[in-house]
Amino acid sequence: MEALKKRQERAFALLRDAGFQKAIVGDPMTIDYLTGIHVIPYERYYGLTLDAERNTLAMVNPSVDTGCMKGTVPEMIYLDSDGPMEAIRQAVGDCKKLAVEKKYFSMATGELFQNLNCEVQDIGDCIARLRMRKDETEVKYIQFAAEIVDRAIAYVSDKIKPGMTEKDLHMMLFAYMSKFPGFVTDEVIILVQGGADSANPHGVSGDYAFQYGDIILLDFCAYYRYYWSDISRCLFIGEVGNPKMAEIYDIVLQANLAAIAAVKPGVAAKEVDRAARDYIKNAGYGEYFLHRTGHGLGLSVHEEPYITSVNELILEEGMTFTIEPGIYLEGVGGVRIEDDILVTGEGCRILTSHSKELRDNILPL
Repeated sequence: MEALKKRQERAFALLRDAGFQKAIVGDPMTIDYLTGIHVIPYERYYGLTLDAERNTLAMVNPSVDTGCMKGTVPEMIYLDSDGPMEAIRQAVGDCKKLAVEKKYFSMATGELFQNLNCEVQDIGDCIARLRMRKDETEVKYIQFAAEIVDRAIAYVSDKIKPGMTEKDLHMMLFAYMSKFPGFVTDEVIILVQGGADSANPHGVSGDYAFQYGDIILLDFCAYYRYYWSDISRCLFIGEVGNPKMAEIYDIVLQANLAAIAAVKPGVAAKEVDRAARDYIKNAGYGEYFLHRTGHGLGLSVHEEPYITSVNELILEEGMTFTIEPGIYLEGVGGVRIEDDILVTGEGCRILTSHSKELRDNILPL
């Protein structure tokens, strides 16, 4: 409860500093961050109003979800037949300058806000800054989520055999992780790609059956108490069947280590990206590194800070993000090695621990 109070106080202070009287946030992850309550809006309007002058919160929600805030925040209920407009007016009151999460709300909801008698501006950057630095409880949840994915790889490693399909392994990972108390099954992100399929950075688990010597690229998450981990490891069945894959594996591993070594408070996010990108470029594979080096982790699986070549954001203690360089050779295969990182006072801590050494990821048969 004390952590929630501190988050709310920081939110009110950010709003006042930006010159806002009130704000409306709708992203369920932001609502969870500020209240500890997880809502699922589906197609209906839900909006948490923050009053920066009175330091109070109020929730506008449909009658079907009456009591969703469990007494922690006053609710302003609307009927489906009436729509949320009047409840929003009541929550906003005589506010002259209102901040909203434009990135989250639909254009239809935006039209509702335009009908209010006040100036409407975006609050997105404020919310991103608010959620970037994790408190002790958040770090604990992300760390345990990282332990779940580490354990999952260890669990499946001696069960993978030629003839097993990507979907088979996908479901094995999910079944294992879902047994952990606190593991959330609302959303699932598991990518299993074998052989040449691994060259697609955002492929999906399909019907491909693994063969001896294949690479298997695993990229999957654990969603624990609404906090995410994210890991990528490459396993090989019996041996590395293609020497080219061993070559690019070592390059990606060294790029991963170079980026991690660059992480510390005061460093720009783009410098971490540069450390990985330069290593891969100097090895002759720059054009095959097709994506950013990493993304923030927290209540959302992709959030600030984004580790890109253009992000000037300065890293601070308490930030959590991935480092995941990759090389992808169409028709041959791809390698991506991803870790979850916490920025500490002196540098960083790696939250994921499954070995990245090639010899440790060749599965004996």
